[in-house]
Amino acid sequence: MAKDRPAIKPASRAEFVAAMKAFADDANAELEMIEREQARLMLRDAMTFSAPMPKGGGQGLGVAAHKAGMGKLAKDVRRIFIPMDEPEKAKGVFLRQIISAVKGTGPSGRSWMDFIALQPTESKIRGLSPVMRKIMQDTDPRRAYAKAQNYLSKARADGTIRPVAGVTNDLRGIHDKYKGAVGGRWPKNAPLGGPQYMVDSMAALTAYITTRQAKVGFVKAGYADALAKVPNTFTRSGAERNYGAYDAPWVDANKAGHGTHAVTKLRGKVMAVIGNNIGNINNVADASDVKNIVYGNRVANLQIALQRRAEQLVERANKRRK
Repeated sequence: MAKDRPAIKPASRAEFVAAMKAFADDANAELEMIEREQARLMLRDAMTFSAPMPKGGGQGLGVAAHKAGMGKLAKDVRRIFIPMDEPEKAKGVFLRQIISAVKGTGPSGRSWMDFIALQPTESKIRGLSPVMRKIMQDTDPRRAYAKAQNYLSKARADGTIRPVAGVTNDLRGIHDKYKGAVGGRWPKNAPLGGPQYMVDSMAALTAYITTRQAKVGFVKAGYADALAKVPNTFTRSGAERNYGAYDAPWVDANKAGHGTHAVTKLRGKVMAVIGNNIGNINNVADASDVKNIVYGNRVANLQIALQRRAEQLVERANKRRK
């Protein structure tokens, strides 16, 4: 029996090359085929371990990753812009419930009863501002209610007290400026980094969000483009092996020339170079250590493959003895 798969530990390029050569020697396989196989698997790993990913990490090519990316983009945009016709809808669900309860604008209009019925939990208050989080963590609900009334009385209709620079139609320019300053994605509970802006309507804000959501998976698409350029491998019998295959149409939608693959053969040696021209946009790859995690995952998988080969040889030897 093979041992359980080891946890992924970041590794260096040298460690990966050594593991690849060890496997090629043990399997008596062409190093070029092994390199091609591992290049395709590395690119799929890079897509898997780059943002967006669902909670818990990994699984970056699934439906949950796409959903997480779509939600994160919408949330980031709504932190910047407030629709003039429906200001509260630009805020999180729980904050809207607090505002409605405190101001008596909810379905029942009962205020105090609506407030104590909110039953704040850690997951609900996580996205609130630091001041609002402290209020909702107060063990005395009447005192918390009074604090919330006082805090929100100083806020605008949307329940915030951040400065507002005015009305704008330049959603893309402002959004790009703000997200560029934080490396493309705001860390959890990080400050906005500037004033908010008003936009004409919720419809305009929603239309802008929809347009930008079409680019979710843009960084992954560069790896997908490179993967498409790496030739498939073949067994000794000539059978084609499609290593690195995946199913993520939302990634392929943005696959447009950002990946690279080049092979150099010199003095009996083969050197392949693969890359993603946008893989480190806003330092997203460096920040999450994608490269070394991918190397680590490949090293771990090659070690497992070597172990399985050794176990298979032992099993065959034992069968011959019987």
